[in-house]
Amino acid sequence: MSTVLAVVYFLALAGILFWPSPVDRPIDSALMQVIQWLRDHGVPRRVVNYRKIEFVANILLFVPFGVILTLRLPRCWWLLAAVIAATVSSAVELAQGLFLPQRVPTWSDIVANTSGAFLGALLVLFVWRLLRHRTLRPTDRA
Repeated sequence: MSTVLAVVYFLALAGILFWPSPVDRPIDSALMQVIQWLRDHGVPRRVVNYRKIEFVANILLFVPFGVILTLRLPRCWWLLAAVIAATVSSAVELAQGLFLPQRVPTWSDIVANTSGAFLGALLVLFVWRLLRHRTLRPTDRA
């Protein structure tokens, strides 16, 4: 089951990354309305703007990437998940720049994607540590 979920995630990710036009274009006006509503209600421009929302979305998009790779790698090589994400993200941004004229490759996407994968890897390490701590802790008997 986990392999099926991983395949579905990577196929969806490839679809998003190689979509010919920006994937947020259909919701662009709705997103701008939400941003404007937040500004109208006192949220400063420096706190919420389109670029920051896009950056956070890219981070969240790559958290599963880091989780999946970390679970597939030997435990001591967990950091390799972020390195692979950085490499894949760089290649994708290059491909977008060369072959998808409506897409705009950016360094910030590479940073966000790598950060997301790194966070996903850290999440796996955290869960492993919790599970190990629970199994090593003596059970309390009533």
